[in-house]
Amino acid sequence: MSDSVKFTTSLDTTHAVVILEVPELDVEHESNLVLDVFPRECIFTAAPYHARISLDAAVKPGKAFPEKIDYEKNTITFRIPLESNTLKNEPQNDTGFRYGFYQQYCGPLALETSQDLRVLSHPELYSVSDRMKMMLKAETEDFRAEHYAMDHLQFFSDNLGLTLDSPPLAPKLSADQSYRIRVIMDEKQRQADVYSSIEDHSAVLLGLVDILLAVCYDRLTNGNELNEANSHTNIQRISATLSFFVEFNSIDEVLRSFFRRSCTYPFYRTRNIAKQCVDLMLTCIDTFDIREWIKHELMFAYDAFKTTDCAVMNHYYVKDYICYTELSINEELLTDYVADMKLSLPIVYGELLGFGEEKTLQKFIAELTGAFESDSTDSDDSDSEDEETDSCGSDTESASSKEDENPNENVLEKLMNLKLSG
Repeated sequence: MSDSVKFTTSLDTTHAVVILEVPELDVEHESNLVLDVFPRECIFTAAPYHARISLDAAVKPGKAFPEKIDYEKNTITFRIPLESNTLKNEPQNDTGFRYGFYQQYCGPLALETSQDLRVLSHPELYSVSDRMKMMLKAETEDFRAEHYAMDHLQFFSDNLGLTLDSPPLAPKLSADQSYRIRVIMDEKQRQADVYSSIEDHSAVLLGLVDILLAVCYDRLTNGNELNEANSHTNIQRISATLSFFVEFNSIDEVLRSFFRRSCTYPFYRTRNIAKQCVDLMLTCIDTFDIREWIKHELMFAYDAFKTTDCAVMNHYYVKDYICYTELSINEELLTDYVADMKLSLPIVYGELLGFGEEKTLQKFIAELTGAFESDSTDSDDSDSEDEETDSCGSDTESASSKEDENPNENVLEKLMNLKLSG
């Protein structure tokens, strides 16, 4: 064993913070990531590392488990509670507003800002209602009506080049994913009481549905394959839970948020894909074992996040949801929400997004139908000039000519009959 592990220590108002750098350790699969804590020091042992770390304040003895694991940088962060008689004599602003799974996290967000990770930087400074207001404001600023209108109309022509009718995949975890779930369960064992003591499951389950819908979107638009270039950003940005740490009060709120965000942030932006995502999720829940399917989808998100800046979402949400699904998910309430979703989907699908997108969509339809009608008129004039020449053609040739007369006829018909609400 080597004592060469690099580490940093610091103190906040309630905890000693220890960050270990372990480049030679496979933190993805190592299950023994534990600090043995003594009043003024802690010991870390995981081959090939062994370190005895002195602390600048008295802490509560026992075991400390990772608060955060950075799989890209191979660093592990521990927060060790200070003894009550050594707490700093200053206002404890460390708590603030709580956030994350079941609102169990507090203090500054443990992340570095990046282009990929679009997230509320300081959730501890804002109440849940304020986060919701900030999210709605950001969506209005980020929505691009032209992008939405073009995708929405092209969908009626060629489904945006996507294959959207593939049957849902049966939930089958890989050996590595099954092992990772066991590691996560071991890592979170000290929090088992948190999951079993949840009294009101509503906000937790609605957040879970929000995340699962984002995963369904990414699966549907990436052919059920994890795309290293965009799966992590798709899931994190489409999910309001993972972007703004919000909580929902109803399935209607979840669906409206999903429709708005899936038409604002990913590459393909149309409410038609959003509806197919909801339909896909409902089919999977009705077809497969609900717990196995949920774990399968959560592990998809976990794998998408783990080597990116979005890995912090595994810490604040995904791993907790995996344990919650394994230990104490309220299936009865979830079944009620699924029934509500089936009733609400046609209503939400028929509503406008609320961005004023109908004006841009109407403009695009007018321009496209005008262009098609102009092409059709030109074609009719040309046909009139050649009418005598073509009159000798066979009936078969005439029928074929009519079929090819306007290749955009089907698209035009769809556009003329298109309801602006979707």
